[in-house]
Amino acid sequence: MQVGGITGGIYKVCDWLMKLAIINLLWLLFTLVGLGLFGIFPATVAMLSVLNRWINQEECKVVPYFATVFKRSFVKANILMGFAVMVGAVLIANFYIIQAMDGLLHVFLKYGVIVLFVFYSMIVLYVLPVFSHHSQGVWNTFKMSFITSALHPLRTGVLVAGFGLLYLIIRSFPGMIPFYGVSLIGMWTAVILSPIFEREQKKKHEGLPILQ
Repeated sequence: MQVGGITGGIYKVCDWLMKLAIINLLWLLFTLVGLGLFGIFPATVAMLSVLNRWINQEECKVVPYFATVFKRSFVKANILMGFAVMVGAVLIANFYIIQAMDGLLHVFLKYGVIVLFVFYSMIVLYVLPVFSHHSQGVWNTFKMSFITSALHPLRTGVLVAGFGLLYLIIRSFPGMIPFYGVSLIGMWTAVILSPIFEREQKKKHEGLPILQ
């Protein structure tokens, strides 16, 4: 039964709030199933995959689909983010080492590391969303993440600004964390980035060149 007007709007909002609460609880559960740290990344991939299907109005049996994606992406998602964490740690360590230097070399290296960290951040921001749409090798995922973020700077800026706003909202209402702490961030990511991947998929079906 379809309901229109204000009542229909309220129904849709309540429906989405319920869905987001369910997906947030599933994320927490599967993170624990994955022994905490090792469950975070595959659970996030599974969450993004479910949210993408919902946004595109595709049928989805939430729990079985979430579990399937979680299991399928467990190893690769952890390898991807493990590598990303190591690279980030190396960049931060180099920055602190360079801080102890003096002279022109210090300035050159310092700003060089800052530029590298900006590129690194752009890649990491897109790694899991890209992987949730295109399950592929580690190198191709990082390459696609960088190309996609570089080609859509405005969308990247909106994504980051939204993260900041959501952080302030969740920080102001900590009671939201068990039900919406992760799912709201995932929803924002899916809403902003899903159109990019859908256009790429459409081009692929039409035989047009896509990002490589």
